[in-house]
Amino acid sequence: MSNSDHPGLSEHAKGLLIVATGVLILTPDALLLRLIEADPWTLLFWRGIGFFSVQMTVSACRHGGCLWRVIRATGWIGVAIMALHGVTQLLFVYSINHTLVANTLVIIAASPLAAALLAWLLLGERTPPRTLIAGGVALAAVALTVGGGYATGGLAGDLAALALMLVMALIFVLLRKAKARNMLPAVALSGLVTAALALPFAPTLAVTGNDLIYLPILVGLVVPISFILISSGPRYLPAPEVGLLMLVETVLGPLWVWFAFAEEPTGASLVGGGIIILALGIHSWIGLRAERRRRRPPAAVQPA
Repeated sequence: MSNSDHPGLSEHAKGLLIVATGVLILTPDALLLRLIEADPWTLLFWRGIGFFSVQMTVSACRHGGCLWRVIRATGWIGVAIMALHGVTQLLFVYSINHTLVANTLVIIAASPLAAALLAWLLLGERTPPRTLIAGGVALAAVALTVGGGYATGGLAGDLAALALMLVMALIFVLLRKAKARNMLPAVALSGLVTAALALPFAPTLAVTGNDLIYLPILVGLVVPISFILISSGPRYLPAPEVGLLMLVETVLGPLWVWFAFAEEPTGASLVGGGIIILALGIHSWIGLRAERRRRRPPAAVQPA
């Protein structure tokens, strides 16, 4: 039997697997943020340090003595990603602490539509109609969720989530533009940006009590490992599709907080989350079918 009988995973399927795994690892992020009692600025400092340490260690293991050359090769896009990604950590923690978790995550869910528009404007990338439709459905679900639970959330936290959504969309597009280059070192260095921004405001860097358990799990495992996988996605998938897979956190993240703290999502949040997951499932199913059709060898022509 030839190797062609088992062609393995396509680029598209590989991207789906990598990003989906990263998103699932990321889903307890909001829960751990609520469990940690340290000052938010202290948390942000250690979140940045942990993010940098784990991701840079992975990069060093991959590239060894060539690491500095890989960092330089990221160019201006690497600098932009480093700065933007460093800011996202601040926006996310601030939003989680100033509004409902469900509000934060459903606003972030609009990133696929923003990524699709930015990819079209900045890269001239043709976005499949199914992605635009799924992004539109997701945006409608976000509007439903925020409209139903707006009174229970804080405006400042919602605005931080909105800014985070736009920055995430831009990061996805930049990663897509630089897909031929390894951008992991740039993403790793963003942890130092986060730590540097948080340090002047942190009342102390000491961590005590249960935070000694929760903080290492968050900053040493959940955040860096999930983003190693997620940031690899645009090498295989269009930016809007990576954003759509991120919607899984929109549904699972609030559920973990609900179970642990009885922070019950509004009815609109539950309905909106269900719509988002349905849109994501249909979108991915259509995409995989299209990918299989492209990989299917043409039928042999019978001789006359």
